[in-house]
Amino acid sequence: MDSFTIDMGITPLLYKVAHKCNHTCNEKLKQLSVSIQQGAILMIIELIDEGKLNQKNLSNELGVKESSISSIIKTMIKNDLIYKEQSKTDGRNQLLKITRQGKQICDAMKESARDVEQELYGSLTEEERESFIAILKKLL
Repeated sequence: MDSFTIDMGITPLLYKVAHKCNHTCNEKLKQLSVSIQQGAILMIIELIDEGKLNQKNLSNELGVKESSISSIIKTMIKNDLIYKEQSKTDGRNQLLKITRQGKQICDAMKESARDVEQELYGSLTEEERESFIAILKKLL
């Protein structure tokens, strides 16, 4: 029996879609020499007001322990993708900032994301895409 005709329920289907999305994104990010975790961190730093983003806020945004992303942050700093800057309002607070190289990778990632979305979801109508996004947001 063909695995695509089996009614497997929503959880395995979501897993398969997430796996396909991650695999496709990883392939695109390899070309930029960035892991999917590093890519997510770069995008979050760029999207969130840089005046507020420290490692603790980032870990909250990603939903992971601060210790879990510590080594990723160190690698990204070493690779000149991000840097830490002391907060002007609280000298104990280190804010995460994106470097010029990190910004260039972010821009390339946005273009790749459009390609990935088209590749994965291009068969959906605009209305189906909007409904799918709304459903996913409800699940979160």
